[in-house]
Amino acid sequence: MRFRSIIFFSLSILSTTSLPAQKLAVMETAFGNRGVVESIALTKKAGFQGVQIHTGKLDANGVLTLSVQSLQEEFLVASKKHEVEIISLCAGSMNRINVWKDGPDRDKGLAIMKQSIEACDALGCKVLLFPFFGPSNFEKGEEKIAGVTKFIEEILPIARKHGVTLGIESPITYDRVLELFKRLENSPNVKMYYDTGNMMRGGEDIYTALQKLGNDAICEIHLKPEGNIHFGKGKTDLPKLAGSLDKIDYDKWLVFEARGGIKNGDTKLSAENLKGMKKLVALRKK
Repeated sequence: MRFRSIIFFSLSILSTTSLPAQKLAVMETAFGNRGVVESIALTKKAGFQGVQIHTGKLDANGVLTLSVQSLQEEFLVASKKHEVEIISLCAGSMNRINVWKDGPDRDKGLAIMKQSIEACDALGCKVLLFPFFGPSNFEKGEEKIAGVTKFIEEILPIARKHGVTLGIESPITYDRVLELFKRLENSPNVKMYYDTGNMMRGGEDIYTALQKLGNDAICEIHLKPEGNIHFGKGKTDLPKLAGSLDKIDYDKWLVFEARGGIKNGDTKLSAENLKGMKKLVALRKK
């Protein structure tokens, strides 16, 4: 009887230690903030373990908001105080930049990305969300994808130096993003930052796409509501999504990004969406 108890105890240890708990985070824009230290405390209040911070914009002197050392130090102090991990940064101002066409706009983009990568290193996170909405969308046209490839090739040495992964987020189908990866020789420093809400609105079958991409091609996942401002109450099929995550052994952060209903400094929307995220995690078998 004692021997059987030992075996059972050993198996229990294996079952609990081999499968780490899914960590859940929030993008600070869900609080109406961009590069604001208060977002750390709000993340804790809303019940999340981690937060994604916006790197801000360039000032008149060409200095990015989150490049300021004193602000970085404030973030680190708040992170430690509230026991909230800064999991990644988002170079959100890149949404207004055309990176595939030579000119002042592109030069501005290089400055934003360089300083954002350096800010990642300073804040101890290894993922930088690189958005491709607006003028940098490379869904169609050889000129666009060739220009985007050239731009990323210029910033890759900086990303490698600081050990940072560039997460490509866009409304662009996964097969087009895989084409970009191929042109970049499948660099380990460039992965897809998959956003369920964006891709569903674009008509992509997110459940199949995640399985086609696989865990290695994804750095983090945004869980954005589609059809409702509350994740899990809209069009997303939670059991089906949980199944896709299980099939690829997804083991990275799941991050809530708000679609609407934001009030500055309010945590109620994020806390409500956390419930849907926890339902998704509970449905996972791994």
